[in-house]
Amino acid sequence: MTEPTEDRPLKRTIPTDLQKKVEEMQIKIPRIAGPPGDLDEEKKRWLIVGICLHSIISPLLRKYVYCIVSSLYRSLVNRNNIDMQGWNRYLWKFPDTNEYYLNYKSINNNYDNWKNDYHMYDYKVMSHVDLSKLFLQPNMTHYSAIDESCDASALLGMITNISLFPPAVQTVAKKIKSEIRNKWAHCDFKDWNAAKYEDSFNLMTQLVKNVGTSSTEEHTILGELNTWATNGQNLVSGLKLGIDIVGEIRQQTQVLSEYALKLSTETESEKNHLQTELNNLKNDLQKRMSNVERRDETNSGGKALW
Repeated sequence: MTEPTEDRPLKRTIPTDLQKKVEEMQIKIPRIAGPPGDLDEEKKRWLIVGICLHSIISPLLRKYVYCIVSSLYRSLVNRNNIDMQGWNRYLWKFPDTNEYYLNYKSINNNYDNWKNDYHMYDYKVMSHVDLSKLFLQPNMTHYSAIDESCDASALLGMITNISLFPPAVQTVAKKIKSEIRNKWAHCDFKDWNAAKYEDSFNLMTQLVKNVGTSSTEEHTILGELNTWATNGQNLVSGLKLGIDIVGEIRQQTQVLSEYALKLSTETESEKNHLQTELNNLKNDLQKRMSNVERRDETNSGGKALW
């Protein structure tokens, strides 16, 4: 794993409307309050990996996917006229040797309007965003752009299913989707032992390298991953962390709580379970910060450590 260059926790701003939804969800969901220090090791690892996947890997993949999908869309417009196609003639597969048919249910409100009456579908593909949805299952296509509404599941799905992505990137993306993202969303904490924690960071590191971004950006992203991996290991080991680091972990837990509200690939029970666990973790971290601040006031000076 790459050596950290500096302690560079990520900052994310939460929109007011989503903040309100999160707070409302907190009121509805029962909280399990344990004493400070009662976080399980597996949950700590799960939390840190989720933060990195959502706040470091997903933004990188959005830029990467956008370039390739936009280029493919322009090519298919020029070569196949996919922006003017109809029932009598439309692109079924890409490439022709692909095992799977393109999914037109998710664009132009086709499924909502016509269900399985395919000859009534509007097959015109009017943007690179709509093109990207043709390669995904309908429950993964509830995004309006390749931006924050497009989550890791959809991004990794595009990379896996669109043949223009390099095989080395596809191989790692497929592993991250099945072994990290999906397992993370299902909250099966017993899986998150020390070996899985290390494997997760190794896979994310390999993906960053395989994507082929600039050396400066790669160095920065790998540094951020390593910083989170180190802080997460210290959290698991019970070592003291600065109150600013604990505060950043809590803030990123809040960001994940916001993200959980928008998940579309999980069932309602899975989303509620995910929301419950994130709220419990966030509340526990807030208690820890409050305890540190009280100790700091009592000790009268010095930087509070946890």
